[in-house]
Amino acid sequence: MRPTNALSASARVVVTTHKEDGTSVFHSDRTLEPFSPFGPGTTSFNIFDVRSSVPINNQETLQEPQQTLPRVPPGGTNFCVTNMAPQHSTPMHRTLSLDYCAVLSGEIVLELDGGEEKTFKAGDFVVQQGVNHAWHNRTDKVCKIAFVGIGSEKIKLASGEELGQTVLHK
Repeated sequence: MRPTNALSASARVVVTTHKEDGTSVFHSDRTLEPFSPFGPGTTSFNIFDVRSSVPINNQETLQEPQQTLPRVPPGGTNFCVTNMAPQHSTPMHRTLSLDYCAVLSGEIVLELDGGEEKTFKAGDFVVQQGVNHAWHNRTDKVCKIAFVGIGSEKIKLASGEELGQTVLHK
């Protein structure tokens, strides 16, 4: 039975693959517990799949998901869910990735380093192109967001300066 606390709720992940003759089969069906690097009652993560390069080899052995902050490998991909605690914010940060974000439940504010903000609710989507940003949950409910990240090149400004990744620590 899954816990009722949305921050500590486990996630069911089903992975498919192929038999040697090409027939499609289920590879695994398991439950993953979330990782809370900032302590209980704060943001938690479920990392479902990380690949080191694109295009993906759908015949490679899957890696066990790590309990670390979600990171997209250079030239790779990451599929995860973030459960943002009520009244919690992330620091301003930049990733070297193109992130497809889908708000699954709750409400979240995306703040950009220029001061602009937009609010997203369940059913809203964001295509985030390596911008410096912070997430704010200003509500009294957990916000669940699914992310698919694809490794990207550094942002190159007209001046020639390159914008790199901001490393967050647990």
